[in-house]
Amino acid sequence: MKLLMILGDGFEDHEAIGTLDVISRGGDEVVVASVMNRVEVTPKLGRSIKVDALVEDVDFTDFDGLIIPGGPGSFKILPYKPLVEQAIRYFADHHKLVATICAAPHLVGKLGYYKDRNYTVHPGFENQIIGGNYLRDEGVVVDGNFITGKSMWYSLQFGLAIHQYYHGKESAEALMRSCQGEK
Repeated sequence: MKLLMILGDGFEDHEAIGTLDVISRGGDEVVVASVMNRVEVTPKLGRSIKVDALVEDVDFTDFDGLIIPGGPGSFKILPYKPLVEQAIRYFADHHKLVATICAAPHLVGKLGYYKDRNYTVHPGFENQIIGGNYLRDEGVVVDGNFITGKSMWYSLQFGLAIHQYYHGKESAEALMRSCQGEK
Protein backbone atom coordinates (compact mmCIF):
# COMPACT_ATOMS: atom_id res chain seq x y z
CA MET A 1 0.00 0.00 0.00
CA LYS A 2 1.02 3.58 -0.56
CA LEU A 3 -0.21 6.14 1.95
CA LEU A 4 -0.08 9.92 2.09
CA MET A 5 0.64 11.67 5.41
CA ILE A 6 -0.04 15.41 5.50
CA LEU A 7 1.85 17.63 7.95
CA GLY A 8 1.84 21.31 8.81
CA ASP A 9 3.91 23.12 11.40
CA GLY A 10 2.87 22.26 14.95
CA PHE A 11 2.01 18.61 14.26
CA GLU A 12 2.29 16.24 17.21
CA ASP A 13 5.73 14.63 16.91
CA HIS A 14 4.90 11.13 18.11
CA GLU A 15 1.62 10.90 16.23
CA ALA A 16 3.49 11.39 12.97
CA ILE A 17 6.74 9.54 13.67
CA GLY A 18 5.25 6.67 15.72
CA THR A 19 2.57 6.03 13.14
CA LEU A 20 5.05 6.31 10.27
CA ASP A 21 7.40 3.88 12.03
CA VAL A 22 4.77 1.19 12.59
CA ILE A 23 3.38 1.41 9.05
CA SER A 24 6.84 1.37 7.48
CA ARG A 25 7.88 -1.65 9.60
CA GLY A 26 4.78 -3.35 8.23
CA GLY A 27 6.12 -2.92 4.70
CA ASP A 28 3.91 -0.12 3.40
CA GLU A 29 5.13 3.09 1.80
CA VAL A 30 4.26 6.43 3.38
CA VAL A 31 4.90 9.67 1.52
CA VAL A 32 5.03 12.59 3.95
CA ALA A 33 3.89 15.87 2.43
CA SER A 34 4.02 19.41 3.79
CA VAL A 35 1.30 22.03 3.50
CA MET A 36 3.81 24.74 4.43
CA ASN A 37 5.16 25.47 0.91
CA ARG A 38 8.53 24.12 2.06
CA VAL A 39 9.96 20.65 2.61
CA GLU A 40 10.87 21.31 6.23
CA VAL A 41 8.15 21.29 8.84
CA THR A 42 8.44 22.10 12.51
CA PRO A 43 6.58 19.82 14.91
CA LYS A 44 5.13 20.78 18.27
CA LEU A 45 8.42 20.09 20.08
CA GLY A 46 10.38 22.28 17.67
CA ARG A 47 12.92 20.00 15.94
CA SER A 48 12.34 20.51 12.22
CA ILE A 49 12.17 17.53 9.91
CA LYS A 50 12.45 17.22 6.16
CA VAL A 51 9.50 15.65 4.36
CA ASP A 52 9.23 13.90 1.00
CA ALA A 53 7.11 16.38 -0.94
CA LEU A 54 4.85 19.38 -0.94
CA VAL A 55 1.18 18.46 -0.84
CA GLU A 56 0.49 20.52 -3.95
CA ASP A 57 2.95 18.34 -5.89
CA VAL A 58 1.33 14.98 -5.08
CA ASP A 59 -1.41 13.28 -7.05
CA PHE A 60 -4.04 11.92 -4.65
CA THR A 61 -4.91 9.17 -7.13
CA ASP A 62 -1.47 7.62 -6.52
CA PHE A 63 -2.39 6.76 -2.92
CA ASP A 64 -4.46 4.12 -1.13
CA GLY A 65 -5.09 6.17 1.99
CA LEU A 66 -4.60 9.41 3.89
CA ILE A 67 -3.13 9.98 7.36
CA ILE A 68 -3.32 13.26 9.26
CA PRO A 69 -1.67 13.55 12.69
CA GLY A 70 -2.98 16.01 15.24
CA GLY A 71 -1.29 18.57 17.42
CA PRO A 72 -1.73 22.35 17.34
CA GLY A 73 -1.04 22.49 13.61
CA SER A 74 -4.15 20.41 12.94
CA PHE A 75 -6.38 23.17 14.28
CA LYS A 76 -4.24 26.29 13.81
CA ILE A 77 -2.91 25.67 10.28
CA LEU A 78 -4.54 22.74 8.47
CA PRO A 79 -8.12 24.11 8.50
CA TYR A 80 -6.88 27.11 6.52
CA LYS A 81 -5.16 25.08 3.80
CA PRO A 82 -7.69 24.26 1.04
CA LEU A 83 -5.66 21.26 -0.16
CA VAL A 84 -6.25 19.54 3.19
CA GLU A 85 -10.01 19.62 2.74
CA GLN A 86 -9.58 18.57 -0.90
CA ALA A 87 -7.50 15.59 0.20
CA ILE A 88 -10.03 14.54 2.84
CA ARG A 89 -12.89 14.81 0.37
CA TYR A 90 -11.01 12.90 -2.32
CA PHE A 91 -10.09 9.96 -0.08
CA ALA A 92 -13.44 9.82 1.74
CA ASP A 93 -15.52 10.15 -1.43
CA HIS A 94 -13.48 7.42 -3.13
CA HIS A 95 -13.93 5.13 -0.10
CA LYS A 96 -10.21 5.08 0.59
CA LEU A 97 -8.80 5.07 4.11
CA VAL A 98 -8.88 8.36 6.03
CA ALA A 99 -6.93 7.99 9.30
CA THR A 100 -6.72 10.90 11.74
CA ILE A 101 -5.55 11.16 15.33
CA CYS A 102 -5.81 13.54 18.30
CA ALA A 103 -7.37 16.84 17.17
CA ALA A 104 -7.19 15.97 13.46
CA PRO A 105 -10.46 13.97 13.35
CA HIS A 106 -12.28 17.30 13.64
CA LEU A 107 -11.04 18.12 10.12
CA VAL A 108 -13.00 15.14 8.78
CA GLY A 109 -15.91 15.37 11.19
CA LYS A 110 -16.71 19.01 10.46
CA LEU A 111 -17.29 17.95 6.85
CA GLY A 112 -19.97 15.48 8.01
CA TYR A 113 -18.13 12.26 7.21
CA TYR A 114 -18.66 10.76 10.70
CA LYS A 115 -22.44 11.07 10.51
CA ASP A 116 -23.85 7.67 11.54
CA ARG A 117 -20.32 6.45 12.40
CA ASN A 118 -18.29 5.81 15.52
CA TYR A 119 -15.21 7.94 16.10
CA THR A 120 -12.89 9.26 18.78
CA VAL A 121 -11.07 12.57 19.00
CA HIS A 122 -9.04 14.47 21.56
CA PRO A 123 -11.52 15.67 24.21
CA GLY A 124 -12.67 19.19 23.49
CA PHE A 125 -12.88 18.78 19.71
CA GLU A 126 -15.99 16.57 19.64
CA ASN A 127 -18.21 19.67 19.50
CA GLN A 128 -16.76 20.52 16.06
CA ILE A 129 -17.92 17.24 14.55
CA ILE A 130 -21.23 16.95 12.72
CA GLY A 131 -23.19 13.89 13.81
CA GLY A 132 -21.65 10.56 14.65
CA ASN A 133 -21.15 8.61 17.84
CA TYR A 134 -18.27 9.98 19.92
CA LEU A 135 -16.50 7.17 21.81
CA ARG A 136 -14.61 9.23 24.37
CA ASP A 137 -13.20 6.24 26.24
CA GLU A 138 -11.75 4.49 23.18
CA GLY A 139 -8.12 5.00 22.14
CA VAL A 140 -8.57 3.99 18.49
CA VAL A 141 -11.83 3.53 16.59
CA VAL A 142 -12.24 1.89 13.18
CA ASP A 143 -15.52 2.45 11.34
CA GLY A 144 -15.55 1.59 7.65
CA ASN A 145 -12.79 3.45 5.85
CA PHE A 146 -12.25 5.83 8.78
CA ILE A 147 -9.75 5.31 11.60
CA THR A 148 -9.60 7.80 14.45
CA GLY A 149 -7.22 8.00 17.40
CA LYS A 150 -7.77 9.87 20.65
CA SER A 151 -4.29 11.18 21.47
CA MET A 152 -0.54 10.74 21.01
CA TRP A 153 -0.59 7.98 23.63
CA TYR A 154 -2.38 5.75 21.10
CA SER A 155 -0.04 6.42 18.14
CA LEU A 156 1.36 2.89 17.94
CA GLN A 157 -2.10 1.33 18.27
CA PHE A 158 -3.28 3.77 15.58
CA GLY A 159 -0.45 2.65 13.26
CA LEU A 160 -1.32 -1.00 13.91
CA ALA A 161 -4.99 -0.30 13.12
CA ILE A 162 -3.95 1.19 9.78
CA HIS A 163 -1.81 -1.88 9.05
CA GLN A 164 -4.68 -4.18 10.04
CA TYR A 165 -7.08 -2.30 7.77
CA TYR A 166 -5.00 -3.33 4.75
CA HIS A 167 -3.39 -6.58 5.85
CA GLY A 168 -5.73 -8.18 8.38
CA LYS A 169 -5.68 -9.00 12.07
CA GLU A 170 -3.13 -11.81 11.89
CA SER A 171 -0.59 -9.62 10.11
CA ALA A 172 -1.20 -6.76 12.57
CA GLU A 173 -0.68 -9.09 15.52
CA ALA A 174 2.59 -10.34 14.01
CA LEU A 175 3.71 -6.75 13.44
CA MET A 176 2.83 -5.86 17.04
CA ARG A 177 4.84 -8.81 18.37
CA SER A 178 7.78 -7.77 16.19
CA CYS A 179 7.58 -4.19 17.50
CA GLN A 180 7.54 -5.60 21.04
CA GLY A 181 10.71 -7.59 20.36
CA GLU A 182 8.89 -10.91 20.24
CA LYS A 183 8.50 -13.50 17.51
